[in-house]
Amino acid sequence: YYFIYSARANGLHYCISDYPDRDFVYGGRLHASSDVGLRGYTPSDTAYPNGNTHGSIIQLNESFYIFDHRFTNACSYCRQGVAEKIEMDENGFFKAAEATSCGLNGGPLEGKGEYPAYLACNLFTPKHSLYLGEEGAPKIMQDGRDGDEETGYIGNITDGTTAGFKYFDCHNVSRVSVTTRGYAQGIYEVRTKWDGDSLGEIKVEFSNVWETYSSDISLPDGVNSVYLTFKGSGNSMLRSFTLE
Repeated sequence: YYFIYSARANGLHYCISDYPDRDFVYGGRLHASSDVGLRGYTPSDTAYPNGNTHGSIIQLNESFYIFDHRFTNACSYCRQGVAEKIEMDENGFFKAAEATSCGLNGGPLEGKGEYPAYLACNLFTPKHSLYLGEEGAPKIMQDGRDGDEETGYIGNITDGTTAGFKYFDCHNVSRVSVTTRGYAQGIYEVRTKWDGDSLGEIKVEFSNVWETYSSDISLPDGVNSVYLTFKGSGNSMLRSFTLE
């Protein structure tokens, strides 16, 4: 028997027992959109702002998947469903699932083509936000009203904001593009690690319509993350990025 519950700052946790009503033993963390406690992230260094969390595990054939959500519009009532494969060991305990952009793809996304910015699984500023609601924080949002079929994008991107996407199976990637708009001027730095060295820069300009900007930037062959960090003035919006 598995008892799955929400913890204040760490997402979904679980306990396990041979009985439905007693003797539960703590099993650990299952999933958190902020990745707190996973891969070095701490409550003061989150990958994505925390909020409420709802989710559980299902078994499909011999595999297990956890379904949860992260947040849009910087609001705990606006949610983007997510799913990750989760591994069970021989003793019935689960290894915590990392927040990614892959969903039920069955592995890394193809390292070619255009990807929407709303797939970001990491979104933070130099002043990491443990919880949602900080004024002016970057957020996944959309034009129009609720229910309109509008493409989502990341808004409120200011100096130092980083959007991260995981993972891509890259081969011979030599050019990266971003599609942006907004009264912002500066560059997007491209990295394959959230705290890694910049592999190159894409210059963007003020525009009140979506414009695409490109730069010759090589990504290593193999499975990579893509991190885009804005450096500059104003408030940028990111609709998508393209790997070529």
